[in-house]
Amino acid sequence: QVDSGSNDRRFDPPACRQMRHAMAAVLALLVLAGCAFHGFAGVSPEVTLPQGPGADDGGSARPCHMVGHKEERPDEYAALYLLFGIIVVGAAVLHLTTLRALHALPVTVVFFVFGIVFALVAEHLGLMGLHWLERSYKAWAEVDPHLLLFTFLPPLLFGDAFAVDTHIAKRTCWQCIILAGPGVLIGSFASAAIFYYMLPYGWDLPTCLMLGSILSATDPVAVVSLLKDLGASPVLTLQIQGESLLNDGTAMVLFHVAYGFVGETDCGAGCVIAYLIKSTLGAWLLGSALGLFFFWWIRGASDKLNHRSALIQILLTIACAYWSYLLADGIWHMSGVLSTVAAAVVLAHYMWPAVVEKQAMLELWHVVETVGNTLVFFLAGMLTGRTFSVHGFEDFMWVLAVYVALTIVRLGTILGLWPLLNLTGERVRAADIIVMTWGGLRGMVGLALAILVREKRAGGHMSEVDGDRVLFLVGCVAALTLIVNATTAPMLCRVLGITDTAEGRHALVRNVAKKAEVYITESLKESISSGHLPRSCMVGSVCESVESLKSAVRDHLASDDFPDSPSVLTGRSRFPTGLDGVVSMVSMVSARTAKAERASVDALWKRFEERKVELLQSNARIASFKFGDQLQTIRRVLRANPVDHQQLKIVREVFLEVVRATYWEQIQEGRFIVGTRGPRLLLNSISLAKEQCGNALADWDVLERDLNVEPYGQADLDLDMHSLTQEADTEDDGVVQAAKHWLHRWWRRYRLGRKLRAHMRGMQIVDAFIAAHQRAQVEIASFFGQDESVDSPEEAFVILESQTEIFAAAAIKGNIARPVQRSLTTALEAYRFCERYRSFLLAAHSRGVLQADEAEELMEPVARQMADLGARLRNFDEHLARTCTSNSGQLSELDAAVVIQRAYCRWRMLQAASRARSAFASSRPVPDSEHSPSRRMSTGAEDISHLLPTVLTARRRSAGKTTGKTASRTRRKSSVPNTGGGVVDASAATS
Repeated sequence: QVDSGSNDRRFDPPACRQMRHAMAAVLALLVLAGCAFHGFAGVSPEVTLPQGPGADDGGSARPCHMVGHKEERPDEYAALYLLFGIIVVGAAVLHLTTLRALHALPVTVVFFVFGIVFALVAEHLGLMGLHWLERSYKAWAEVDPHLLLFTFLPPLLFGDAFAVDTHIAKRTCWQCIILAGPGVLIGSFASAAIFYYMLPYGWDLPTCLMLGSILSATDPVAVVSLLKDLGASPVLTLQIQGESLLNDGTAMVLFHVAYGFVGETDCGAGCVIAYLIKSTLGAWLLGSALGLFFFWWIRGASDKLNHRSALIQILLTIACAYWSYLLADGIWHMSGVLSTVAAAVVLAHYMWPAVVEKQAMLELWHVVETVGNTLVFFLAGMLTGRTFSVHGFEDFMWVLAVYVALTIVRLGTILGLWPLLNLTGERVRAADIIVMTWGGLRGMVGLALAILVREKRAGGHMSEVDGDRVLFLVGCVAALTLIVNATTAPMLCRVLGITDTAEGRHALVRNVAKKAEVYITESLKESISSGHLPRSCMVGSVCESVESLKSAVRDHLASDDFPDSPSVLTGRSRFPTGLDGVVSMVSMVSARTAKAERASVDALWKRFEERKVELLQSNARIASFKFGDQLQTIRRVLRANPVDHQQLKIVREVFLEVVRATYWEQIQEGRFIVGTRGPRLLLNSISLAKEQCGNALADWDVLERDLNVEPYGQADLDLDMHSLTQEADTEDDGVVQAAKHWLHRWWRRYRLGRKLRAHMRGMQIVDAFIAAHQRAQVEIASFFGQDESVDSPEEAFVILESQTEIFAAAAIKGNIARPVQRSLTTALEAYRFCERYRSFLLAAHSRGVLQADEAEELMEPVARQMADLGARLRNFDEHLARTCTSNSGQLSELDAAVVIQRAYCRWRMLQAASRARSAFASSRPVPDSEHSPSRRMSTGAEDISHLLPTVLTARRRSAGKTTGKTASRTRRKSSVPNTGGGVVDASAATS
């Protein structure tokens, strides 16, 4: 907020910025939607106003004019009344769903029914003298169908495709294409044949095909939302969602072809084929190109130091949604649906790591989707309700017949394509087919096309009665699918077992609630014992409130929503009371598969040892195991208790979600350079690994395939650099030879740069992977089981799998050249300190020390420095070549001092190890006189692993004592003029 009378301008905090961006964009969208109705064909006649004082005699009315302005007509903005009235009703309905009794209420069905009731009241009873509401209702009732599609369809399609998991989409894309391509064609022609012989209206085959194409456009918004909320398989969810996104475009293309035949358009087979190719393939290519363009722009605006970056990115996504539809459908007459979906999928695949404020982006599109669905389903119900008054009982019976016929046709189509679906993607079960059939809801797209038929009537080749019948049939079928299918879908999914929640999830919820109970109890005790509670606080009342809270949570967990069930996540000896029979049954079932489980555990231990040996044989730094002191406990737990594979899958899924959250935190903290592929590869590995949770923890296997880090040592790097330097110094005696040498040098430099960038990406990914897995191990041990230790076999199994992957990842760093590691680590650390500087400035501004313009002024050099670091890493091969050729074998004064200090600390560590070993061998204290380098040299090469605790203690003591001395020596040395240009020979420093 900016006050014109004050210079106190503040950066908005992230939460306030998110809300401000979302509300500003949505309000702008709504105002534009309402103002777009300026061109309504059905506006009322000119409204006159009564004359005020000084009017002409006779009290006659006259139009309201303003000097120098056009005449103002109130009906031009009358559509806004109902628009914002629908928003208020939608907010009220959503507020009602916050009540526990109405939590499962399908809001889209409520909006649709409310629209039908509103239309029936407006048509038969009137709106109780509310003329302004009546004018608004007439404006919406006579809306141009193209305007309806162009206003509401792009954001709804974009928002739905925006959140698609593109890796699951790759696995199901051919299934979605089959259902949306051949499936729509088969369903449309089969429906047209049924309508031709069943309906008594005397329609010809093109008219029946037009109606069949309209009713083939499914819109399973409610079922997809239900499947997401109840935890259905993501593959099934995406199969239904992908089909609905694509078949809207296919159905619209087929509709335009059939509509042209009804209007007796002169077009041959070649014209039809060219139109189909242009409308499908051309629209998809156009949307993909626009998606790549807007991704390039969004990535260019990914500047966390600029508070406008988030707003720029949000506006670009909105512009991408509308322009992909407008260019395709409005200008080049392609499929706007397919173009919008293609653009959204491209952004969903590439954009997320470059988004500055991910939560703000998601919240905005969630609000846009909610507002759009509220308006669309209300208007769909209202337009459907208007058709009820002119049709009799017989027409309603034919609607039921059409509804049953469409359900049978859809079921037969999917069954006919079932073998092909199983050949091209994930296996489709019979239960999935039933849900796909029942989830074929009809919605806004079909209604908009039906309105177009009623308004245009194929250029006058259809009668007005037939146009009304088409709208009536489409509206009533949409009403039946929303009222019957959508409301009964939850029960159907539960009967088929589609959305059954695994018992392990209930156990996880119980365990988290128990840990929260322990945490709040300990916090209360600490507050009472330390005296931190205010003196005026009634401690007894606070304790009663805490006990009441814990009792309420226990009662909730004991309800039907969380049925009592055995869990292997909290240890076999800690089951709730009264479950001995169930525990015995689980034990018997586990005993039957004990042999196979023992084989899998032994294989895991073998793989663990093999990875550890590979790491020790490499030149990489050894990755620590945070549970290394509990290896014996892990062995004992895995030996004593069988592993439940269903619970093991749940633990793996939770583990991967923790790793994903850690990746996002690293991205937000600036651990990755903007524009690199590392963040996208890491996030993609989680999506692909979650599909294999039933078999193994496989996220590193996915990353290893993408990394492709070949061994590349210092000798290889020196040889390549030397060859490039020698080729650059050669003299050519001709243009042709010069061109050949230039091409050869360019090709060698390109290959070297590609290899170095692969190593840079590999090191960056390995560091992020190890940090995320180590954190996830701690989180799993904390939330599964009774305490921070490993006390359940599933927990131990997943932690052991994770550490095996960490060993494999750490071994990769042995293949990375040392200059690459040194340069990349230096750049990333510099980048991290720039982030710290930025955080300090933001903290100073939030506390009122700095004003907005002062903070922005200080941010500018930080932005330039971070941009320079990014450019250096993007031209990594050139920067590394300059570094290797100019400073080979030399260190700066500060680096030399650090090297000397590390060497001295290592010498003291080995010295302490020698003394500790002598003391252990002779069982007597070692005096300081025996402290000698010769004694250290005689014992340093022997096995001292059993003395590791003593060595680490001595190392910490020696490091603490020598830090001050070495620092003072460094300061004294730095004060002396250096004649060597500020560098020290690396070999001398190491000596």
